[in-house]
Amino acid sequence: MPSCNTLSPTMLILDDLPQSCKDVLTSGGIQLEYLDAHKASYAEIQLRMSYCNLIAIRTRKTAEIISYLLSYWPTSRLHAIACFEGGVASALTIKHIPILSLDSTPSPYAVSELCLSLTIILSRQLLTRNRQAHSGVWNKDHTNCHEVRNKTVGILGIESNQVCGHQTGILAQALGMRVIAHTPRVHMMTHGRTTNVKDLTTVAQQADFMIILDDEDLLENPASVQVRRSLEGQILIHTSVGDDDGQRTKKFLNWLEKAVTPSSEQEAPVQLGGVAIVVPSSDFDEDNSARSGGQTQEETMEEEIKDEGYSTEDYACFKTGKYGRTSTAIQKRRLAWRDQLRRLGVENVVLVPQHSLGTMESYMVNANNFARKLVDLSKNIIIQKRPMADPNVPHYYSERPTRLAGKVY
Repeated sequence: MPSCNTLSPTMLILDDLPQSCKDVLTSGGIQLEYLDAHKASYAEIQLRMSYCNLIAIRTRKTAEIISYLLSYWPTSRLHAIACFEGGVASALTIKHIPILSLDSTPSPYAVSELCLSLTIILSRQLLTRNRQAHSGVWNKDHTNCHEVRNKTVGILGIESNQVCGHQTGILAQALGMRVIAHTPRVHMMTHGRTTNVKDLTTVAQQADFMIILDDEDLLENPASVQVRRSLEGQILIHTSVGDDDGQRTKKFLNWLEKAVTPSSEQEAPVQLGGVAIVVPSSDFDEDNSARSGGQTQEETMEEEIKDEGYSTEDYACFKTGKYGRTSTAIQKRRLAWRDQLRRLGVENVVLVPQHSLGTMESYMVNANNFARKLVDLSKNIIIQKRPMADPNVPHYYSERPTRLAGKVY
């Protein structure tokens, strides 16, 4: 336990952080305290928080724990909460304490590699074949399985993601693909043999694959008859996702449903070749160690899926999240997205968590830069000289607010 008279700010680390971040914080004069939030009791966590100036977290479950504790037992010494993982800040429900979040912008090269990987996976129907093989079905039918060589890929949103768009075009050309880029506003310099096209209809008619880096132009313009007919057999890869709790994904699916739905009874519905959608990482957060009624959260989720008539393997693709607590609302939202695509006749579907766009290299760079910002913040904490509470006093009793009529004052 640190001394009350120390001038060094104290940070309580409740989740494991990279060693390089710890070195940056220590060299900046921050005193580090360690506690496993998943194993410690609530009273111990609250007592340790009562004499710390900063708190570092990395998981959504820890964010829910400290949100609960600080809502009932606030502390006067806490200056900020640092989130060392993208998407964790949204789980905090605290209003009176500043929340600092890591810049989780993925590397454009990682996004480009993922887009080309999804192109190959969907064109070969690897996920469908893998699911059939695990269920004991050996399918030798190669219908709708194609090589990506000599195919055309159309890139949308290259104006707002120039580095990612150009790198995607370079990798596609290396695989023997023809690349066309949709640039409605400006005529950008081409990289390699990339062709710039200002008309969305031309891109839809010529492309076999459409990689959507930014769907702003796509959602603003309703699909014309030529665009709807051109979507027949196409593979769409949607990577435009934000911190809007899945609203952008919902808008894209609504646009897609309007585009492939026939406008008249004489017109046949459009059959897509496949769809890959990057969804918020919170949709894949699970806590397999937490048990409720003798069942794990994953087992509970599987039962809900079976009750809806779905196969568990449909949702096992790219399910790499391991932190946080499963939310029933999030499960239903993911089921609704899958059900919406099935109503459109799309079976070749991949749901990709947003955090899979990043790499360890890009995360380490962002985390170290974030740690340096915290060091600068700690210097301001010393200058402010806020009144320090006595760490020997159990603040989870002394600072507990009075509850009147269900409100906290």
